Amino acid sequence: MLQHLAEARGNVVRRSELLNAVWSDVYVGDDSLTQAIAELRRALGPSGEGCRLIETVPKAGYRLTAAVCTEMAQCSAPGRHGSDAQGDVQSLTLDAHLAITEARRLARTQGVLVVDEIDRLISEAVAIAPEAAAIRAEYAILMTLAAIHAGRRQERLEKASEAAERAVRQRPDLITSHRALGFVAGAQGQIGAALESFSRALATDPEDFETHYLAAQVCFGYGQLGRSMLLGERAAELAPDDYRPAYNAARAALKLGDLPRAQRLAKIAVARIERRLEIAPDSHRFLSARAAATAMTGCGCEDLETTINRANAFGLLYDVVAVAHQGEIDIACTLLERVVDNGLSYVGWVNSDPISGLLGRERRFARTIERMQAA
Repeated sequence: MLQHLAEARGNVVRRSELLNAVWSDVYVGDDSLTQAIAELRRALGPSGEGCRLIETVPKAGYRLTAAVCTEMAQCSAPGRHGSDAQGDVQSLTLDAHLAITEARRLARTQGVLVVDEIDRLISEAVAIAPEAAAIRAEYAILMTLAAIHAGRRQERLEKASEAAERAVRQRPDLITSHRALGFVAGAQGQIGAALESFSRALATDPEDFETHYLAAQVCFGYGQLGRSMLLGERAAELAPDDYRPAYNAARAALKLGDLPRAQRLAKIAVARIERRLEIAPDSHRFLSARAAATAMTGCGCEDLETTINRANAFGLLYDVVAVAHQGEIDIACTLLERVVDNGLSYVGWVNSDPISGLLGRERRFARTIERMQAA
């Protein structure tokens, strides 16, 4: 089925055509097709990524979207990939896509813990498909995340900005290009430009999960909490398996003083994290996220010693949140210092977080914020 969709090169393939092509020698109903599409989407990526790559066209059928298909033509010029006359262009583009997909998976499951591997994968993807705007846009997003969480901020943001701007020049019609440019601009302190780019992306696809999620992150960092909460809630609806938008919307709601809404969103995040942990029970990122989200539900916290031991080993902001909500202010300040030592530089994410209200009277917290601002 995936091969048949790919051969259509972004065009809509009708349900009847897929049924005939995939199950030519046996009768199956529409349910089998729907189930197979769902399995493909899960294989292509969780958190709504698969739904973005295989688009449902109402009353028509399905198609692979630009992130998979539309760059193939650009890569097919004679001689662009060396002397091989056969030039397996599709495999080159697919390899780049797979490298980016793996980098995104690592970013979701382990984040800053494997930033060097993420760096390697996204650089490899661009080297494989240097003319693919979609690949450059994804590179820009992942490089920006690395800049925010893992140091070398200026160097990484410069690379991300160059990649995003080039993606927009190459493909101004591509939603990923504008989404990436918005996220980079937000990290660079250009909130107006960021919101303008996100608006362009949403004008192309008002139901795009990633745009809602990244825009929510940028708005949160600039203290636009109401806007961040609404964008996060919508992102959570668009990607019902992803805990991140619900978690971040809960943070915004709690900072705004809307405790019932914050607790409801935090419970949604906990439930989604639990499903992730069924697949990856040893993921330190998921364990830390669960501890932080559980603390915000108001329904109990993870054992403090467990949280502190994990935080001392891995240094994630989630653990700072979990410890701060348990009233261990001095320990939370120590853990936050370590997270900043590891490279966290987006000061707005800390100032807008409810922990700023819990730690704000501590001189150590103020010094940490000053360090982040200086960076």
